[in-house]
Amino acid sequence: MEFSIFGILAVVLELFRPILLPLGVLIAADLLLLAIVIGRHRRLNVARGLRTAASIGVVLGLAAALYFPVWTGAGLTQLQSLVDYLAIIAAGVGIGFAAACAVYPPVQLLLRKTA
Repeated sequence: MEFSIFGILAVVLELFRPILLPLGVLIAADLLLLAIVIGRHRRLNVARGLRTAASIGVVLGLAAALYFPVWTGAGLTQLQSLVDYLAIIAAGVGIGFAAACAVYPPVQLLLRKTA
């Protein structure tokens, strides 16, 4: 197989095709909740919501970083080079950031100020 950008994109599309519809639904629901959060920003405790979402993101990022080697059939003992560790750390940071962004609107609405 010839390595080209289109070949790589085709493989990535085939990898993500089964989850594209649920991912689209999740993104649409999250954007709707974010619009509600922006509309009600005066009655919300934004700092507490951001801290809570960030802490959830950190926990999920650490869990993902520890789980990725096992998921690929490797163990933490098989990580040998700096590139291996950087890839695992980058994947954990990416999952953590995405999780924090995804859980922020519902968390913010759950932590709103009482009247």
